[in-house]
Amino acid sequence: MFSESFIAPSPEEAYRLAIQKYGSIDNFKIIKATQYKNRDNELISEITIEVNEEAYLESCGIDEEEALIEEMNLLKSKMDKMREALSPKQELDNKKDEIDEDIEIVKELLIDRGLSRSWVENMLNPFIGTQVAQDKKLLLSFVLEEIEEAIEISKKTIDSRINIFVGTTGVGKTTTVAKLTGWSALKGVNPDDIALINLDNYRVGAQEQLGFYAKSMGVDYYCPTTPDELKSVINSLTFKKLIFIDTAGSSPYDREKLLDTVKYCKSIDNTLKTLSATLVVSVTSKYEDLKDIYEHFSFLNIDNLIATKFDETKKVGNLIAFLLDTKLPVSFLSVGQEVPIDLEIATKRRILEAFIGDINDK
Repeated sequence: MFSESFIAPSPEEAYRLAIQKYGSIDNFKIIKATQYKNRDNELISEITIEVNEEAYLESCGIDEEEALIEEMNLLKSKMDKMREALSPKQELDNKKDEIDEDIEIVKELLIDRGLSRSWVENMLNPFIGTQVAQDKKLLLSFVLEEIEEAIEISKKTIDSRINIFVGTTGVGKTTTVAKLTGWSALKGVNPDDIALINLDNYRVGAQEQLGFYAKSMGVDYYCPTTPDELKSVINSLTFKKLIFIDTAGSSPYDREKLLDTVKYCKSIDNTLKTLSATLVVSVTSKYEDLKDIYEHFSFLNIDNLIATKFDETKKVGNLIAFLLDTKLPVSFLSVGQEVPIDLEIATKRRILEAFIGDINDK
């Protein structure tokens, strides 16, 4: 299949150009439609279509022999680019001077705001040497559009009857569990149908903290100290519509707490299929730490993510880079300490607004 773009002042005119070239809508498929302003502030419409090879070659008036020659030339061009990538350092240094200054500014801005260098370069390097590279606003718009398309938002805010929450110490996991309990009650779930379970037997005051929230919201609260006790508690709660399980916060390098979490999870069922696992992370964490944390709890087959401390930083690039890398859907954003009101259902717009504000601050 081939893709081809048509540009015109309006979407209708761009569509007519495609019809004019290929005769009928049956001969192609529209895969993308966008609008943007050029350097003269004129509104431009662009549609991208997909056509099969035969229709494309026929529209260009190219026969099979010419098509083969064109394909060979394209292959040669790609090989030349590969050779350039493997050229000596001195040659690369010489070519560096030819790279558009504006595109380098945009790349460094995005990298400085937390996005990974490899992702940014994969997005922007194809524009080097083009007129687009000279328009910083257009480049940023393109990147933001790609981010918006790539970020995953959880389709269900609470996906299962039994929900376990994991994360490192200090990210606000216990408070987040309390917020979700209150949020569920506000959404119509009877507190009598909710149970809280605390598996944190390490942190001083952890049981008292969640116990206070449970009592104030009128939900049942349990603190099993062994995997067998947890299994008995779960088996006794078949009448509950929602069960939230808080776990001990642990670093990616704390094997003892990790093994305890594994044992508790397996005690619920011989498999982990009955659990919906939520990873709770702080927006203030470094990208590398987020990756380590995610890999640390990967045995749970994490279903979604809750980002805490969203109100405590203007830098969300690290979180976005992590989401782009893992494709992990976001369900909620924690935006303060108040229970349960400082909890928002995650949206792409909310995350992107924070990122755009961070760029504008620069």
